[in-house]
Order: sequence, then structure tokens, then C-alpha cells
Amino acid sequence: MISDIDRQNFIKAWQRILSADRVLLVSHINPDVDALSSLGVFIEIFKRMGKEFLALAEKKTDDYYFLPGFENIISSKEELLKVVKSKYNKGQELDKDWLNFFDIVVTLDCGSLDRTFLVEDIKNIKDLMLDTQVIEIDHHVKVGSYADIEIKIQLSSNTELLYYFLKENKIEIDRNVANCILAGMLTDTGNFLYSSVSDKTLKIASEMMSLGAQFPKLLQNTWRNKNFWEMKLWGMALANLKVNKKYNIAFSVLTYDNLRFFKESTNALGSDVFGDIVGFISSLSDAKTFLLLREEERGKIKGSLRVGSGENVEKIDVAYLASFLGGGGHKKAAGFMVNGSIIKDKDLYIIK
Repeated sequence: MISDIDRQNFIKAWQRILSADRVLLVSHINPDVDALSSLGVFIEIFKRMGKEFLALAEKKTDDYYFLPGFENIISSKEELLKVVKSKYNKGQELDKDWLNFFDIVVTLDCGSLDRTFLVEDIKNIKDLMLDTQVIEIDHHVKVGSYADIEIKIQLSSNTELLYYFLKENKIEIDRNVANCILAGMLTDTGNFLYSSVSDKTLKIASEMMSLGAQFPKLLQNTWRNKNFWEMKLWGMALANLKVNKKYNIAFSVLTYDNLRFFKESTNALGSDVFGDIVGFISSLSDAKTFLLLREEERGKIKGSLRVGSGENVEKIDVAYLASFLGGGGHKKAAGFMVNGSIIKDKDLYIIK
């Protein structure tokens, strides 16, 4: 699972981080619990050390306010640049080399460079020959290379990967860090129901609880916190659910008009509500593969793929399918986004 090369990279990455005066932590756009918790692990450690850092997760919402380090995460690039200008550039305008104010950029749980929301900025590091280095720590299938140190190991969650990172570098796991690790593992495994869970995953979870992680509180605030509008959306997704027995796939489709109703009615939808829905659908016994398609914004179609349980599912690789559509993920859980619109014509859905 964890190779000698991985262990060497753990140590190398941590030594680079220790030598840095300023660190920028970045996770993916529309961050879920695993993304925010991965940031939280480093935030709590850096605060303990007195290390200077900034943390970004584009379009962070207030859903997961209870996670350690949450209040230190900036929710937009625009706000991040304001802080950089104020702290490091004394109010002057920033050029496209602004990342040079940081010695290290650490990307966490991003899957690909596109999900960082800093694509051009990170590309500029090499184009402009800046001194800033990039460290990638991610648990998804590899999609391209952009980091000076790349740590990519397919595990149940990014926080499970960070557990091994901390252990190899003999970094103390206190209660706050333990809560972050358990929260990421809990949510990225569907409360330990997905096939990505191993015996080691459960042992780590048990260790985190022994260190003070609050399993009941985390479960209450992640899984048992659905509001009225989220439950209505779940109902619509389930009402639209269909099964294609020929190809052994179950799918549900949410059109732009479906979702516009919710967006106009409330801002209370959780940031990972669609992941929760497709995770629940994947428990259906009538299919092996599961797809949730939705048009959240006009002309952009997002798809979430999952593999169910049962016989002969070990050969199914939805990440391979998602890669043909410009996406990626894990063998059993993946996603993609394509341009187009979903049109409903009687009982058919047409993509144009």
C-alpha cells in the first residue's frame, strides 16, 4: 500500500515544508469534508508550530463550520489576493508572479490541477521561473503532473493518506488533527460503507477515536444534518431514478430547471449534497454501476459515477470511463464535467 518511495516522498515533502517561511495550502473548488479536513490537518499543525500560512478552498460554504481550522480557510481567490496584498505587498497591485510570496504551495485532495482554481497561477511558477515549489498530496488516480514533489496514493480518503504522512514524519496527532482525519475518512467512505474501506482504514479510525476524535458529533454534523430542501432534492433525484438492465446501470438526471427551483428557493443546499445522493443510490441492488447527471449551471453538465457491491464488480472501473470525458477519480468513484444542456422530452433525456 505505502511503498518505500512513498515514505521517502513523505519525508522529503515535510523537510521542504519545514524549511519554508510561508506556505500556501490549497484544496479543490466546492470543497467537501475530506478537502476541508485535509487543509485542517496542516492548519492545526502549523498553528501549533507558529508557521506562517494561508489556506484556500474556492467556494467554501459554511456547511462544515465545526471542522478544526475551518475559520482559517479563505473561500475565494479574490479574497486570498487581498490578504496577500495586505500582508506581503503593502497594498500595491499584484502581478501574475504573486505566488512568489510563498516558498511552498501544497495542494490537497485536488485530483487534477484544474480543481485548484489556480491553474494559470501555478503554471506561471515554471513559466516565470519562480522559486516557489509545489507539493501535491492526493488520493485520486493520477491526471497529469505539475508538482515538484508528487504524493498520489489511492486510499479511501485524503486524510487517510495524511495519517501515513504524519506517522512517517513523527508528527503528533492531537485531538483537533484526529477529528480532521476521522471526518475526511468518514465522509469519503459513506460512513465506512464503500469498497475503498480496508481493515487498515478501520484501525486508523479506531486510533483517531482513542486520540479524542468525536465520532458521534462528526456523524451528526455530516450525515444526519440534511435540511428540508436537501431532502426535497433527494426526493426528486430518487423520483427520476431509472435502471437500464441491459447495461446494468442505474441513473438519475437533474435538469437545469429542476435545480434552478432549489437555487431560487434556498441557499441552504450542502456543498456535497450530490455526492451524498449518488452514494445513497449506489446501494440499489438492481444495478452494478450508478450515474447522477445534473446541470447545475446553464451549459455545464456534471456527472458522478459509482460502483455498487455484489458479484463481478471488481472489474468495473468508472475512473477509466470518466477519463474519456475529461474527468477522473477512483476505480469505484469518479466524476466529470462536459459542456452541454439536458433536455427532457417525455420520458427521455437528451444532451445537446
